[in-house]
Amino acid sequence: MRSKSENGFNWLALLFVSPVIIFLTVFTFYPFVRSIVMTFFVTDSLGNPGMFVGLRIWKKVLSSSEFKVSLGTTFKYSLAKGVLTFCLAMLMAFLCTKKTKRSKVYQTMFALPIAIASAPICAIVTYVFCRYGVFNAITGRTEAWLALSKARFWIIVLSSVWSSSGSSFIYLLVGFRNVPDELIECANLDGCGPVRRFFQIFIPIASPQIFFVIFLNILSAFKGFAIIKILVGNVEAPEVTTLILKLYQYAFVRDRYEIACVYGLILAVVIFVVSRIQFMVEKKVVFYQ
Repeated sequence: MRSKSENGFNWLALLFVSPVIIFLTVFTFYPFVRSIVMTFFVTDSLGNPGMFVGLRIWKKVLSSSEFKVSLGTTFKYSLAKGVLTFCLAMLMAFLCTKKTKRSKVYQTMFALPIAIASAPICAIVTYVFCRYGVFNAITGRTEAWLALSKARFWIIVLSSVWSSSGSSFIYLLVGFRNVPDELIECANLDGCGPVRRFFQIFIPIASPQIFFVIFLNILSAFKGFAIIKILVGNVEAPEVTTLILKLYQYAFVRDRYEIACVYGLILAVVIFVVSRIQFMVEKKVVFYQ
């Protein structure tokens, strides 16, 4: 049986990739197009389009103060999580670069957060920072820290950093261990100190893994939802209300699916722009062997 037609088209190949095409069409392309269409209509409680309103919903969302606050919070949260996760994972990976008898113990401890789900992490954080929690017992304070707006943001950031540090540590450890031992020995003979070796040897050679970790953490922070939702609950907290949390509130709490679609599309555009910028920077700072 011939799989190619007379014009050379391979029908057998199309048959093999058809499950992927169907899956992407049903769960990616169609929802994306439908989300765009829904932003031009007022929807009912089931999400069915009703009256056509054109660009009124877009104008309403883009001119609202809550959108501007949530957009700024999204960038602030993503930047804080991305930077702190990278720095923590970088420190842990550098400490474990040299293989020793006990290195496997430290590697397991540092990578452990990758196996912990968001709900247990939030349970631990709530226990530590509640009024009668571990933090108050150590410091002698009596505040419910998650109820304080100034502390709530950084508690959520630190929780997200802890949750993401395990996978980032593994990627960076692989990059650092790709550095040849001969190169390190030559640097030691030339009198290079640890700081100079780190910035002139480890960083350039591990730059692909470093770029991937930064890229992964920033984009995952834009889509981060579980930890924020569990720790905040239904409390109105603008300092931690990101775009994706506003999307959830409008879709599943207020039944305003058309506004939720606007927030979702704006978030998609933000992620696309940030990823394009990162790939532009990659060509200048990443060195592939």
